[in-house]
Amino acid sequence: MNREQPPAETETAVVIQAVAMDAVEEFHAAVVESRPELRRYLQWAVPEPEVSTTRRNMEQAIANFDACEKELRFLVKRAADGLLVGCIGLMVRDLEVPFFEIGYWVRSSQTGRGYATDAVILVEQYALAQFRPIRLEIRCASDNAASARVAQKAGFSHEARIACDRRLPDGRLVDTDIFRKLYA
Repeated sequence: MNREQPPAETETAVVIQAVAMDAVEEFHAAVVESRPELRRYLQWAVPEPEVSTTRRNMEQAIANFDACEKELRFLVKRAADGLLVGCIGLMVRDLEVPFFEIGYWVRSSQTGRGYATDAVILVEQYALAQFRPIRLEIRCASDNAASARVAQKAGFSHEARIACDRRLPDGRLVDTDIFRKLYA
């Protein structure tokens, strides 16, 4: 699997880079910093993370990437100085279609700067170059306005709201919004 980002079609404030073991410490620091916000929506962020857990998770992410299974995970780095500002994944939903889902988070100190939107655009370009997908999808909790704005700014159309289909880490039952792009 090609781990290189294709040349960007437009100038972006970030670059994406396939996860690598030399980023474990910086990635861990970003998760710890962002945990209060991440744990609102992401179950994996609820327990206090240990560096050893982050390391094992990164090893699994690299194996998944190389095998093109489950999720192709990328680090999101600010283009100007290489600061790790977040993470984005291209989840493999069905290679026969092909159909993928994009998920992302941005380091708490770096939100509101357009980094997630730029990263979505770059992952979309990667997916188009590598897989020629028929469908790309972004799903988010219906009360996650920031993630919905990212999807819309990246050109994804709101397709549906699925009622009562996800339970957040705090136990609340919420709806899920689905945004999509079709390439057929």
